[in-house]
Amino acid sequence: MDPIDTTKRKPRRTYGTPSYTYRNRFAYALLAAGTVLFGIWSLTPIQRIANEKLSQAVAQTEQERDRKGLFEFGAPRTSQFIRDAIKESEEQRNK
Repeated sequence: MDPIDTTKRKPRRTYGTPSYTYRNRFAYALLAAGTVLFGIWSLTPIQRIANEKLSQAVAQTEQERDRKGLFEFGAPRTSQFIRDAIKESEEQRNK
């Protein structure tokens, strides 16, 4: 039986191979490009304008606050609250 030629095998690990170094260089380049683009974006006046428009779009109007308040007002109540409300209304009728 012939011995197995280990030079023809695929590597089991990428460490030490050319693909390992190219992969790392590609990852570092992406990180550097993202950092540079974010830095440029944060320094431009367009970013401030976009941030203002976004904050205006997300901010609640008076009408939305009133609507949410109505929903909270109609929320289910506890039995103790209902008993207290009935007692209070009976007391007001008896006066």
